[in-house]
Amino acid sequence: MPPVKAFAGYSFRSNLPRYTYILIALTGFLGLLGGGTAVGQPVARQGVLDLRQTDLSQDDVALRGEWVWYWNQLRLPNQPESAHEFTDFPKLWSSSQWQRHAIPSQGFATYRLTVLLPPGSAPIMLKVPDHYSAYRLFVNGTDVAHDGNPATTAAQTIPHWSTQLVRMPAADTLQLLLQVANFHHAKGGASQAIRIGETTQMEASMATDRALALFLTGCVLMIGLFFLGLYGFSRMDHPMLYFGLFCLVYSYRLIGTNLYSLHTLFPGLPWGLTLRLEYASLYLAIGIFVIYTQSLYPKDTHRRIITPMTWICFLFAGTVLVLPTVVFTQLMNPFLVLMVAYIGYAMYVYWTAYRRQRPGAAYSLMSTGLLLSVFSLILAQYFGVATPVVLILFVGYVGFFFLQALVLAYRFSFALNEARYTEKQFLANMSHEIRTPLNAILGFSAMLETTPLNTDQQEFLGFIRTAGKNLLTIVNDILDIAKIEAGMLPLESIPFSINSLTDSIRTMLQPVASEKNLQLTVYVDPSLPAIVLGDPTRLTQILLNLLSNAIKFTKQGGVTARIEKLDETADLVRVRFVVQDTGIGIAADVLPYIFERFRQASDFTTRYYGGTGLGLNIVKSLTEMQGGWVTVTSRLGEGSCFTLEIPYKIAPSQVETEGDLFVAPSGLIGQNVRILVVEDNMMNQKLALQVLKRLGYTAQVAENGQEALDKLQEEPFDLVLMDIQMPVMDGYTTTRHIRNTLQNSVPIIAMTAHALASEREQCIQAGMNDFLPKPFQVEELQRVMRKYTPMARPDAVADPLPAQPAPAPPQPATSSAFTLEPLLNAVDNDPGFAAEILDLFLEQTPVELEQIRQALTAQDTKTIGRLIHTQKVPIRTFGLTYMSPLIATLEEQIAAGNEAADVAPLVKQYIQAIEAELPVMRLALETTLRGTTAD
Repeated sequence: MPPVKAFAGYSFRSNLPRYTYILIALTGFLGLLGGGTAVGQPVARQGVLDLRQTDLSQDDVALRGEWVWYWNQLRLPNQPESAHEFTDFPKLWSSSQWQRHAIPSQGFATYRLTVLLPPGSAPIMLKVPDHYSAYRLFVNGTDVAHDGNPATTAAQTIPHWSTQLVRMPAADTLQLLLQVANFHHAKGGASQAIRIGETTQMEASMATDRALALFLTGCVLMIGLFFLGLYGFSRMDHPMLYFGLFCLVYSYRLIGTNLYSLHTLFPGLPWGLTLRLEYASLYLAIGIFVIYTQSLYPKDTHRRIITPMTWICFLFAGTVLVLPTVVFTQLMNPFLVLMVAYIGYAMYVYWTAYRRQRPGAAYSLMSTGLLLSVFSLILAQYFGVATPVVLILFVGYVGFFFLQALVLAYRFSFALNEARYTEKQFLANMSHEIRTPLNAILGFSAMLETTPLNTDQQEFLGFIRTAGKNLLTIVNDILDIAKIEAGMLPLESIPFSINSLTDSIRTMLQPVASEKNLQLTVYVDPSLPAIVLGDPTRLTQILLNLLSNAIKFTKQGGVTARIEKLDETADLVRVRFVVQDTGIGIAADVLPYIFERFRQASDFTTRYYGGTGLGLNIVKSLTEMQGGWVTVTSRLGEGSCFTLEIPYKIAPSQVETEGDLFVAPSGLIGQNVRILVVEDNMMNQKLALQVLKRLGYTAQVAENGQEALDKLQEEPFDLVLMDIQMPVMDGYTTTRHIRNTLQNSVPIIAMTAHALASEREQCIQAGMNDFLPKPFQVEELQRVMRKYTPMARPDAVADPLPAQPAPAPPQPATSSAFTLEPLLNAVDNDPGFAAEILDLFLEQTPVELEQIRQALTAQDTKTIGRLIHTQKVPIRTFGLTYMSPLIATLEEQIAAGNEAADVAPLVKQYIQAIEAELPVMRLALETTLRGTTAD
């Protein structure tokens, strides 16, 4: 956070770079340093300038001082002497006196000066600026230069302005005679000094000054045209329009004033036209700049000030069109005072905008500071106070236009980013809003399947559910894309096991592959670190996308996933993930674009297989966000191979974690395995105890985490089966107490109804060793037992897994989704135990449903979530899988902190669905299970 400073009672962040103040101060200092009479240069006295001791090769010299002056005389060389006086040169006639009387600005006069040069000096030149408003110069009796035609009457005088270089004759003395006449301008006389110097130096300086003027004019013209063109594309950002017009108008002043480079390029241009353009361009430029400032920061300007400013500028511009030159040129001095006030007001506006942290205000403030410095130097030259160095003006102008262009570019970029962010926010919000009714559609269509339907209705309902699922997938992809582009998808860095994560994904996708008779093979390099630091959720998303695509586009053969370690250092491992299939493949001309959005292998692929073409783009984005890369090789009709590499940090406690995962508990040889089941749901307790008993293991039950801690302190256990969500103390907290407080390394297996890989990683992070989804099957539990108790032997002598399990008893015909098959599989086809479990569920569920209703009335979402979570496993055990999306949605909304009123429709839908299944369950209990047991 930058320091906070106080100014005039306001607090603001000082983000203005310090070098800006230095740049502004340096510009003004150097400009003033480059103007005025150089220290030590000789000055003319009584019409004579002695340069005999001056080295003209080092620097040019201004012919300042006392010149002989003849008022109302246009003298010629060698003309007899007449009345004359001495006057300072350069000096305007309005500030001069002839015979102690003020003289007008209109008239004619002659100036004379004798210049004594160093003997044997190199060729020299004079740099003659413009004078008001025509002149003719004679040197040693020869007419060497003229600007227009000076004469004694207005009709004969032809005004013209330019800056000229005049070669001098080889001589030790120069006799200069300068005729000046003015009848067309409000000012008369000379405002700038004639300069003398060596030819080479003078020509190089003049060429440089004109080149800078032309270059700057070209740049400003291009900037103006660029912003006008940019505005033409959108016609939205009006500051671009006004700044473009300002650049075009002001560009004339860069080439049509001071050195008058335009007049040199086009000497035939009428003086009256160029003078009107010179004045009008200043008036219009200031007026447009006022409008530009107001459009740039409208909330920081005052319309009562801006409007009069603008009209005054345009009114001055109007005088240029309708009044004679000698009249409208009198208005320049008052306008210059107004111009300084305008620039000062712009400084105030930009300072206010800067304090209020408007976009680009800091650059506006810097540029206006430079403009004020440049105009100060120009005014000093205009009033004859100093002659600034052209290079200094060039630097000031370049800084001003560059910073102003930077303001607009910054605003454009800021607005573009804001628009993109708003777009992504809109997509993200709309995706969430669309998902809510979509979940309702899918949930109600699932409920509709439980009602009596004819064949056509069942087919139509299937179409609705399929379309709904496809639309939900599209919405989820769009949500991910929007989050990635909006920068709202942060990456985690938490410990997780790549081995466990891929095993979870394999378990998740195995049924889908089996339905298509595909072989799904997952190989994990055993040398991979057991625990790494990274984002398991994003890795899961990547692998699910690739494997799901591989299964979808493969009709026969199989899908293989290989996870390999490429290289490993002390704290980093690079992992390669390869997903290969034997599917339809991708054409060679499509491969370079396959990771772009909305791109698929062909139109046929989109029509036949569906999808939006966003999945692979998400894979690429997520991989690159994690510092990796992804490529693909494919042959049409033979399959595809996606390869990606991601670097992961190795978890610091690698050695200890590996020991916990793979070292068997000590003292198990020849002893019975003692297991602690930590579970709060009575039906789950009975199910776990019965399955463990059939496998020959001895087990005890703890109803919550605190009770489990007490039991572990009383006696040793060889394995703990830990539920996650429990009253008093949840599974995560209990595990941390076991590891940290009790210092117990007993293997802990998480039992949870969530099938998400992210929760599995949370279990491992808390200190658990493995993960067992509920409802678990006998085979899955036995696999875990063998993994963590490899040298233990159960008490039971019978094989816990019969080779020929008894067929499931027939069920009554019903349109309900309830089925006994999952329950019988879980209890090893024991109808008696299945009847006991089902009877317990039918006894508990009505009570729990009433508790949910009461909690809904009391707006107690926490109790609602806990009760629904306890029923999740039994619902899956009874084959009611269609309710899983509804339960998942409820848990997400409750976890997100939604109010009871928001989740009430889904809760009522859940209660109705359960109550609709209860009669079917009672019928199955009476007619099937108990009938089978009686037989």
